[in-house]
Amino acid sequence: MDVEQIRGKIKDVISNVTNIDPTEIGDRASFVEDLQLDSLSLLEIGVDVDYEFKLGVPEERLGELRTVQDTVDLVQQCLAERAA
Repeated sequence: MDVEQIRGKIKDVISNVTNIDPTEIGDRASFVEDLQLDSLSLLEIGVDVDYEFKLGVPEERLGELRTVQDTVDLVQQCLAERAA
């Protein structure tokens, strides 16, 4: 899976949680500053991304996500570790 596919799926997850159109979510958007998300929405996005990609990431690590790019990077890293 390439980075654009990952980014697209992540934006779809964000859209499902927030009702923000995926085309309006910037590649480097901050969850709090740009998208105005609260902690519950952030947790839901983290859990949904974890489920979507079947990552098994600890909740503490999901709590460190601050931007769309952070999330893309985490998914790429986890997928690479699993493939290795």
